[in-house]
Amino acid sequence: MSCTSLLGPVLPIPARKSIRKTKPTPCHVSPRMSLQPLPPPPNPSLFTTITKLLWGQSLPPQLLISTVRSTWHATWQLMMSQLAPSDPSGRYTRPPSKFRANFKPTQFSRQKPGTLHLYVGLPCPWAHRTLIVRALKGLEDAVPVSIASPGIDGSWEFKDTGGRDGDRLVPGLDNANRRRTLREVYRSRRGGYDGRATVPMLWDVERKEVVCNESYDIIELFNSGLNGLSGNSDLDLSPPALKGRIDEWNRIIYPNVNNGVYRCGFAQSQEAYDTAVNELFNTLDMIDDHLGSSRYICGDTLTLADVCLFTTLVRFDLVYNVMFKCTKKKLQEYPNLHGYMRDIYQIPRVAATCNFGAIMDGYYKILFPLNPGSIRPIMPSGCEHEVLSGPHNRELLSSVDKSMRVYVS
Repeated sequence: MSCTSLLGPVLPIPARKSIRKTKPTPCHVSPRMSLQPLPPPPNPSLFTTITKLLWGQSLPPQLLISTVRSTWHATWQLMMSQLAPSDPSGRYTRPPSKFRANFKPTQFSRQKPGTLHLYVGLPCPWAHRTLIVRALKGLEDAVPVSIASPGIDGSWEFKDTGGRDGDRLVPGLDNANRRRTLREVYRSRRGGYDGRATVPMLWDVERKEVVCNESYDIIELFNSGLNGLSGNSDLDLSPPALKGRIDEWNRIIYPNVNNGVYRCGFAQSQEAYDTAVNELFNTLDMIDDHLGSSRYICGDTLTLADVCLFTTLVRFDLVYNVMFKCTKKKLQEYPNLHGYMRDIYQIPRVAATCNFGAIMDGYYKILFPLNPGSIRPIMPSGCEHEVLSGPHNRELLSSVDKSMRVYVS
């Protein structure tokens, strides 16, 4: 899966005609002091004055309210059709990734470092998967990264943000193609491309070609297809003995949790929302119960299934609980899920991939149809680094016999 341009294609803006600049005439103002009281504040805006004249301190007339509401609803539906395509029942339908893996698992194992380049956006949970596996496998030098940020129109763009935030990743420039937007990178491939410009995207620097923009294909490649370039080639997040269990869990986690939160937030009918939110929390309840006797999803071993679940969980109280109406419970109310999330967060190199400020900005300030005021709420205290770094005691689940395992909080 991947994160797309948030509000669809952007129409080109006609170039302005050049205007001859004239040298400004200097203006010299002599300062002066006064003991007189300051002038009164400016009068209220014209709009406020008119509304008070029309209906005083009462609410606007019912006709005006109903007209504005109808207009806003029609506009909302138009924007949501671009942001989140739905079926006739109002259920969000995620478009498939365009560039799927069509390469052999070991095709890039003998390539020199820098042949592949990763494009990501920090708010996107699908891109976050690739950053975590890249870090755990020690591929930072072998696969350089360019980090886009969502522009005001929702498309991914590259801009200089002034460097790093400690050890955490931050948005920056396009280090591979020196393009201004991700859409321009896609268009620069051989044959061009005018479809959805999504992250994550893996780019072949030498061939100037999109290798893949499906997140799960990319993390499988990073896990086992680049061991010749990996700094941690012994780590296997999808060992053959667990492959079947990983796939089985992903068939549960992806539709109901990873995509489930989007099905809640992007639902365009009450029925679609009710179905999605019930499936989401029924699944979270089931996983929380399972994690009461298992340190990770598939036992004592961290796998790709854990990586995929983690990137949704770490955003849950930050964004999905509030903005996507996943309000039945906070993640903190799940004793095992919350401890499990903290356990993974504390694995070396994982926390550096979590930029909570960028995540919150990417949702609250950009997804205009869901948050028209673009006001970013304060970060929940349970999501602060100091809290996530606290003891979780989940290592006890790996060190005692199954019959003695306990539920931890």
